[in-house]
Amino acid sequence: MGVFTRVSTMFKAKVNSKLDEIENPIELLDQKIKDMEKSLSEAKIASAQVIGNARETEKKVLKAKAEVDDYDSKVRLALSKGNEDLAKRALAEKIKAENNYNSLLQAQTVAREKAETLKGKLLELQKELDKTRAYRDEAAARYANAEASKTVNEIVANVNTKSNKINLDNIERNIARKEALAEGLGELKTPSLDDEFAALNELNLDAELEKYKNPSGSSTTNNSSLSDLDAELEKYK
Repeated sequence: MGVFTRVSTMFKAKVNSKLDEIENPIELLDQKIKDMEKSLSEAKIASAQVIGNARETEKKVLKAKAEVDDYDSKVRLALSKGNEDLAKRALAEKIKAENNYNSLLQAQTVAREKAETLKGKLLELQKELDKTRAYRDEAAARYANAEASKTVNEIVANVNTKSNKINLDNIERNIARKEALAEGLGELKTPSLDDEFAALNELNLDAELEKYKNPSGSSTTNNSSLSDLDAELEKYK
Protein backbone atom coordinates (compact mmCIF):
# COMPACT_ATOMS: atom_id res chain seq x y z
CA MET A 1 0.00 0.00 0.00
CA GLY A 2 1.44 3.38 -1.07
CA VAL A 3 1.81 6.36 1.17
CA PHE A 4 -1.02 8.23 -0.55
CA THR A 5 -3.33 5.23 -0.19
CA ARG A 6 -2.59 5.03 3.55
CA VAL A 7 -3.20 8.74 3.93
CA SER A 8 -6.46 8.47 2.03
CA THR A 9 -7.61 5.50 4.14
CA MET A 10 -6.81 7.37 7.35
CA PHE A 11 -8.61 10.43 6.05
CA LYS A 12 -11.75 8.47 5.13
CA ALA A 13 -11.75 6.86 8.58
CA LYS A 14 -11.55 10.28 10.21
CA VAL A 15 -14.34 11.58 8.00
CA ASN A 16 -16.61 8.67 8.90
CA SER A 17 -15.87 9.06 12.62
CA LYS A 18 -16.64 12.78 12.57
CA LEU A 19 -19.75 12.82 10.41
CA ASP A 20 -21.91 13.15 13.53
CA GLU A 21 -19.60 15.68 15.21
CA ILE A 22 -19.51 18.40 12.57
CA GLU A 23 -22.34 20.51 11.24
CA ASN A 24 -21.62 19.93 7.58
CA PRO A 25 -19.25 17.10 6.58
CA ILE A 26 -19.31 18.24 2.96
CA GLU A 27 -17.35 21.34 3.94
CA LEU A 28 -14.66 19.10 5.43
CA LEU A 29 -14.51 17.09 2.21
CA ASP A 30 -14.28 20.25 0.12
CA GLN A 31 -11.38 21.48 2.23
CA LYS A 32 -9.64 18.12 1.96
CA ILE A 33 -10.00 18.19 -1.82
CA LYS A 34 -8.44 21.66 -1.90
CA ASP A 35 -5.54 20.41 0.22
CA MET A 36 -5.04 17.39 -2.03
CA GLU A 37 -5.14 19.57 -5.14
CA LYS A 38 -2.50 21.84 -3.62
CA SER A 39 -0.32 18.84 -2.69
CA LEU A 40 -0.70 17.41 -6.18
CA SER A 41 0.31 20.72 -7.73
CA GLU A 42 3.40 20.96 -5.51
CA ALA A 43 4.29 17.33 -6.26
CA LYS A 44 4.02 17.99 -9.99
CA ILE A 45 6.42 20.93 -9.72
CA ALA A 46 8.93 18.87 -7.71
CA SER A 47 8.58 15.96 -10.13
CA ALA A 48 9.11 18.26 -13.08
CA GLN A 49 12.41 19.36 -11.51
CA VAL A 50 13.58 15.75 -11.12
CA ILE A 51 12.43 14.80 -14.62
CA GLY A 52 14.17 17.88 -15.98
CA ASN A 53 17.41 16.87 -14.24
CA ALA A 54 17.09 13.39 -15.73
CA ARG A 55 16.74 14.85 -19.21
CA GLU A 56 19.77 17.07 -18.63
CA THR A 57 21.78 14.05 -17.49
CA GLU A 58 20.80 12.20 -20.67
CA LYS A 59 22.20 15.06 -22.74
CA LYS A 60 25.45 14.96 -20.76
CA VAL A 61 25.69 11.20 -21.33
CA LEU A 62 25.34 11.66 -25.07
CA LYS A 63 27.99 14.38 -25.04
CA ALA A 64 30.36 12.22 -22.95
CA LYS A 65 29.88 9.28 -25.33
CA ALA A 66 30.69 11.49 -28.29
CA GLU A 67 33.86 12.67 -26.50
CA VAL A 68 34.94 9.06 -25.87
CA ASP A 69 34.39 8.20 -29.51
CA ASP A 70 36.33 11.29 -30.59
CA TYR A 71 39.42 10.42 -28.50
CA ASP A 72 39.20 6.83 -29.71
CA SER A 73 39.38 8.09 -33.29
CA LYS A 74 42.37 10.30 -32.42
CA VAL A 75 44.25 7.37 -30.87
CA ARG A 76 43.72 5.36 -34.03
CA LEU A 77 44.74 8.27 -36.23
CA ALA A 78 47.97 8.92 -34.26
CA LEU A 79 48.93 5.25 -34.43
CA SER A 80 48.24 5.16 -38.15
CA LYS A 81 50.68 8.04 -38.55
CA GLY A 82 53.28 6.32 -36.36
CA ASN A 83 53.06 8.93 -33.61
CA GLU A 84 52.85 6.83 -30.45
CA ASP A 85 53.44 9.74 -28.09
CA LEU A 86 50.41 11.55 -29.48
CA ALA A 87 48.44 8.32 -29.40
CA LYS A 88 49.25 7.85 -25.67
CA ARG A 89 48.08 11.37 -24.83
CA ALA A 90 44.87 10.83 -26.81
CA LEU A 91 44.37 7.50 -25.04
CA ALA A 92 44.77 9.17 -21.62
CA GLU A 93 42.05 11.68 -22.53
CA LYS A 94 39.88 8.85 -23.80
CA ILE A 95 40.18 7.08 -20.44
CA LYS A 96 39.12 10.26 -18.62
CA ALA A 97 36.19 10.65 -20.98
CA GLU A 98 35.15 7.02 -20.41
CA ASN A 99 35.26 7.49 -16.62
CA ASN A 100 33.10 10.59 -16.93
CA TYR A 101 30.76 8.75 -19.29
CA ASN A 102 30.35 5.80 -16.90
CA SER A 103 29.71 8.15 -13.99
CA LEU A 104 27.06 9.98 -15.99
CA LEU A 105 25.46 6.68 -16.98
CA GLN A 106 25.02 5.79 -13.31
CA ALA A 107 23.58 9.24 -12.59
CA GLN A 108 21.25 8.83 -15.54
CA THR A 109 19.98 5.48 -14.20
CA VAL A 110 19.32 6.96 -10.76
CA ALA A 111 17.58 10.01 -12.26
CA ARG A 112 15.37 7.82 -14.44
CA GLU A 113 14.37 5.65 -11.46
CA LYS A 114 13.52 8.72 -9.39
CA ALA A 115 11.54 10.21 -12.25
CA GLU A 116 9.56 6.99 -12.76
CA THR A 117 8.91 6.69 -9.02
CA LEU A 118 7.61 10.24 -8.85
CA LYS A 119 5.45 9.69 -11.92
CA GLY A 120 3.90 6.67 -10.22
CA LYS A 121 3.25 8.64 -7.04
CA LEU A 122 1.70 11.45 -9.03
CA LEU A 123 -0.65 8.98 -10.72
CA GLU A 124 -1.49 7.47 -7.34
CA LEU A 125 -2.21 10.86 -5.83
CA GLN A 126 -4.34 11.80 -8.84
CA LYS A 127 -6.36 8.59 -8.44
CA GLU A 128 -6.89 9.28 -4.74
CA LEU A 129 -7.96 12.81 -5.57
CA ASP A 130 -10.46 11.48 -8.12
CA LYS A 131 -11.76 8.96 -5.57
CA THR A 132 -12.14 11.69 -2.97
CA ARG A 133 -14.02 13.87 -5.44
CA ALA A 134 -16.35 10.97 -6.29
CA TYR A 135 -16.80 10.21 -2.59
CA ARG A 136 -17.56 13.87 -1.98
CA ASP A 137 -20.33 13.85 -4.61
CA GLU A 138 -21.78 10.65 -3.16
CA ALA A 139 -21.54 12.01 0.38
CA ALA A 140 -23.19 15.27 -0.69
CA ALA A 141 -26.14 13.36 -2.15
CA ARG A 142 -26.44 11.17 0.96
CA TYR A 143 -26.15 14.20 3.23
CA ALA A 144 -28.85 16.07 1.30
CA ASN A 145 -31.15 13.03 1.49
CA ALA A 146 -30.46 12.69 5.21
CA GLU A 147 -31.23 16.35 5.78
CA ALA A 148 -34.48 16.04 3.80
CA SER A 149 -35.49 12.91 5.72
CA LYS A 150 -34.62 14.61 9.01
CA THR A 151 -36.80 17.59 8.11
CA VAL A 152 -39.74 15.38 7.12
CA ASN A 153 -39.40 13.25 10.26
CA GLU A 154 -39.27 16.36 12.43
CA ILE A 155 -42.46 17.65 10.78
CA VAL A 156 -44.21 14.31 11.23
CA ALA A 157 -43.04 14.06 14.83
CA ASN A 158 -44.30 17.58 15.51
CA VAL A 159 -47.68 16.79 13.96
CA ASN A 160 -47.97 13.62 16.05
CA THR A 161 -47.23 15.31 19.38
CA LYS A 162 -50.01 15.37 21.99
CA SER A 163 -50.35 19.12 21.66
CA ASN A 164 -51.11 18.79 17.94
CA LYS A 165 -53.33 15.72 18.05
CA ILE A 166 -57.08 16.25 17.47
CA ASN A 167 -59.52 14.20 19.58
CA LEU A 168 -62.39 13.40 17.22
CA ASP A 169 -64.55 12.07 20.07
CA ASN A 170 -64.35 15.41 21.86
CA ILE A 171 -65.25 17.24 18.66
CA GLU A 172 -68.24 14.95 18.11
CA ARG A 173 -69.46 15.53 21.68
CA ASN A 174 -69.13 19.30 21.25
CA ILE A 175 -71.15 19.21 18.03
CA ALA A 176 -73.83 17.02 19.66
CA ARG A 177 -74.11 19.47 22.57
CA LYS A 178 -74.50 22.36 20.13
CA GLU A 179 -77.21 20.49 18.23
CA ALA A 180 -79.07 19.62 21.45
CA LEU A 181 -78.89 23.23 22.60
CA ALA A 182 -80.26 24.43 19.27
CA GLU A 183 -83.18 21.98 19.52
CA GLY A 184 -83.91 23.07 23.08
CA LEU A 185 -83.96 26.73 22.10
CA GLY A 186 -86.29 25.86 19.25
CA GLU A 187 -88.80 24.32 21.64
CA LEU A 188 -88.73 27.41 23.85
CA LYS A 189 -89.47 29.73 20.92
CA THR A 190 -92.88 31.60 21.08
CA PRO A 191 -95.08 30.74 18.07
CA SER A 192 -95.30 33.55 15.52
CA LEU A 193 -98.38 34.67 13.60
CA ASP A 194 -97.33 32.58 10.65
CA ASP A 195 -97.00 29.58 12.93
CA GLU A 196 -100.57 30.10 14.18
CA PHE A 197 -101.93 30.29 10.64
CA ALA A 198 -100.07 27.12 9.83
CA ALA A 199 -101.72 25.51 12.86
CA LEU A 200 -105.17 26.57 11.57
CA ASN A 201 -104.46 24.89 8.29
CA GLU A 202 -103.48 21.76 10.13
CA LEU A 203 -106.80 21.88 12.04
CA ASN A 204 -108.75 22.14 8.79
CA LEU A 205 -106.89 19.16 7.38
CA ASP A 206 -107.71 17.19 10.51
CA ALA A 207 -111.39 18.07 10.10
CA GLU A 208 -111.37 16.96 6.47
CA LEU A 209 -109.74 13.72 7.48
CA GLU A 210 -112.53 13.11 10.00
CA LYS A 211 -115.05 13.15 7.14
CA TYR A 212 -113.49 9.98 5.82
CA LYS A 213 -113.41 8.38 9.22
CA ASN A 214 -117.04 9.33 10.15
CA PRO A 215 -119.13 9.90 7.02
CA SER A 216 -122.41 10.22 9.00
CA GLY A 217 -121.17 13.00 11.17
CA SER A 218 -119.24 14.82 8.51
CA SER A 219 -121.99 17.38 7.88
CA THR A 220 -122.34 18.27 11.53
CA THR A 221 -118.63 18.51 12.03
CA ASN A 222 -118.26 20.58 8.89
CA ASN A 223 -121.02 22.96 9.94
CA SER A 224 -119.47 23.30 13.36
CA SER A 225 -116.09 24.06 11.84
CA LEU A 226 -117.63 26.62 9.49
CA SER A 227 -119.46 28.26 12.38
CA ASP A 228 -116.22 28.58 14.28
CA LEU A 229 -114.50 30.12 11.27
CA ASP A 230 -117.44 32.50 10.72
CA ALA A 231 -117.22 33.57 14.31
CA GLU A 232 -113.52 34.19 14.00
CA LEU A 233 -114.03 36.06 10.76
CA GLU A 234 -116.67 38.32 12.35
CA LYS A 235 -113.99 39.60 14.69
CA TYR A 236 -112.19 41.21 11.74
CA LYS A 237 -115.42 42.79 10.49
